[in-house]
Amino acid sequence: MELAVIFNTSILPLFIIVAIAFVYNRICHPDISQITNLAINVFGPIFIFSSVIKFNITLLSLIKPVIFMTLLTSIMIALAHLIARSIRATEDERVSFILACSMVNVGNFGLPLIYFAFGKNAEAYSILYFAAFSIPLSTVAIYISSKEINFSKIMIDMARIPIFHAMVIALILSGMSINIPGPISKSLNLLSQATIPLLIFILGIQLSKMKFTMSHAKFIPLALGLRLIISPAVACLILAMISVTGLEKQVAMIQTSTPSALLPLMYAIRFNRSPDLLAAIILVSTVVSGITLTLLIKTIS
Repeated sequence: MELAVIFNTSILPLFIIVAIAFVYNRICHPDISQITNLAINVFGPIFIFSSVIKFNITLLSLIKPVIFMTLLTSIMIALAHLIARSIRATEDERVSFILACSMVNVGNFGLPLIYFAFGKNAEAYSILYFAAFSIPLSTVAIYISSKEINFSKIMIDMARIPIFHAMVIALILSGMSINIPGPISKSLNLLSQATIPLLIFILGIQLSKMKFTMSHAKFIPLALGLRLIISPAVACLILAMISVTGLEKQVAMIQTSTPSALLPLMYAIRFNRSPDLLAAIILVSTVVSGITLTLLIKTIS
């Protein structure tokens, strides 16, 4: 009964939005590339900027989350790379597999999940870890996805995605205690509230377009093991090593045990890096996480 309550209050609302988007795409057939560009270039940057300002996040408060993010992301990239090479994945398959295993859905899945599971008391911690894990999502994920071999051209690809710039600017303003004028702040906050539903909606649309192939079969179980079992275990060890405890540890554990991140799917679509494979892993990891996250929330709460 307790597991059912946790699932209904924390997981099910997210799945309902995905289902609505799935049906909408089957009926209306929207242009996902236009919606994706809108999310990457407008709503995503505004959401990150507003969140950093709202919770007065500074570089000092990000030290432990960034250390945690760096260690966890590096370990998962290395493990995913080794496994992809061992199963002789193509370059595009390798990129999608690494992105699926190492990039965590701390935003459009993790943020509402933390709110539903722990309430407003955990919101500040969830934003800290969201901000930390948004760094690789807006830099390393683009670096991995880019088909450019010249470093300067890869940096140009990264510069075209404004999410990282929004975070840097917000951290500077927050660190200097510069207030955003009221009308601008209200407008940005209003737009930012639409970001998470929009990203979940994009996930539903992409999943509706997805086609399974036999080549996906060998990747999905491996990705599930890395994303939903190995990654939480590694995260627990790292958090103990850097002395993160209490509610902050609970938030960090749950938020980094979520399914594969959606934002890299936007990059895979843009750079044509086997988006169907990545979407398939996101779909299955999202569904299976309904079980794993419910059990994890019960275990650590």
